[in-house]
Amino acid sequence: MFKYILRRLLIMIPVLIGLTIVVFLLVNVLPGDTARIIAGDYADEATVQSIREAYGLDKPIHIQYINYIKDLLHGDFGRSYHSRRDIATEIANVYPKTIQLALATEVVGVVVGVLLGMIAAVRRGSLVDRGVTAFGVLGLSIPQFWFALILQLLFAVTLQWLPPSGYGGGFDRYIILPALTLGIPSAGMMARVSRSAFLEVLPQNYIRTARAKGLKERLIIWRHTLKNAMIPILSLIGTDMSRLITGTMIAESVFSWPGIGKYGYDALFYKDMPALQATVLILAVTICGINLIVDILYGLVDPRVRVSQKGGQA
Repeated sequence: MFKYILRRLLIMIPVLIGLTIVVFLLVNVLPGDTARIIAGDYADEATVQSIREAYGLDKPIHIQYINYIKDLLHGDFGRSYHSRRDIATEIANVYPKTIQLALATEVVGVVVGVLLGMIAAVRRGSLVDRGVTAFGVLGLSIPQFWFALILQLLFAVTLQWLPPSGYGGGFDRYIILPALTLGIPSAGMMARVSRSAFLEVLPQNYIRTARAKGLKERLIIWRHTLKNAMIPILSLIGTDMSRLITGTMIAESVFSWPGIGKYGYDALFYKDMPALQATVLILAVTICGINLIVDILYGLVDPRVRVSQKGGQA
């Protein structure tokens, strides 16, 4: 397992280098003069030129990229054009808040989705099965911004049970509405994948053998079926976590949740190129890390995957 993790980490090095190149080029080919954005619309040309020289924007693009990599290796993302503060400090403040929201959302999605998928598979063809399928389709079809506004109207305005927006400190009542907004679609997707995974495992010979030995159905479902159905579920959890961390912009904006999604949206709105560059890079590295963690979990859940990893075939 250690060799497999080391091999995956080594493979990530050229991937990360490629990411820095893509992020650097994408941000630098956007229309607009960066020096003019920093100086303001009413600055004279001499001021703009001095800013261009101070930030190294007058140098060739490959020199700018080398300087960018040097700064990254020292943990320096530069300063925000909009707030004039250190970007690394700002991201260190907003990034954990997005992780909190993503984890709370994933708990909702996994618990509700896997449970519904399990029930639907066990009662295949019943009214419950059809209801779970309809829930999955509905959860994936609801527009996120519309669903967020409906939840605010119902629970914050009409019933006054929850605050409409804001950040209270983490896993408290402020996180419930944004977690539900993101968690219901996740639960719908998880229910569909879980149902398919359970339906694939239930007809297997070892499940029939367990039933023939007289084991209780509940024990068969939770100990044997669930464990062997976890590979596609883990794949979806990894994909969903990546989607949540990189796609919380709408929910964070609607609920005024001060996460990295809202930070990236504000950077794009104010044309704050260094902040936008750092946001995209951090999110890309996060996705690579999530994929690595999911691959490791494969080996912990399924012994067959551990054998293939030791053989160098994974």
